[in-house]
Amino acid sequence: MIRLHTETSEEIANLITKIDVAKIMHDRPRINSEERCFWQAEEFKAIIRLSEAYGIPHNNYDHAVKHIKLDMYANATL
Repeated sequence: MIRLHTETSEEIANLITKIDVAKIMHDRPRINSEERCFWQAEEFKAIIRLSEAYGIPHNNYDHAVKHIKLDMYANATL
């Protein structure tokens, strides 16, 4: 069994949690478009980091890379 350094495993767990939280937040009913863009951008960033920094593949990686470049996501704020 391969053991990851504690900090690495915590970072991976945090990224997975960020993806889950962002999905919950942007799927809420009655959310405005600015909030939805922000939470989708947060999800995209976490997916990209998970894949690029840790080599953990994610089904939505290509989608995240493509869309995070769009102004509406790249500049999203709350």
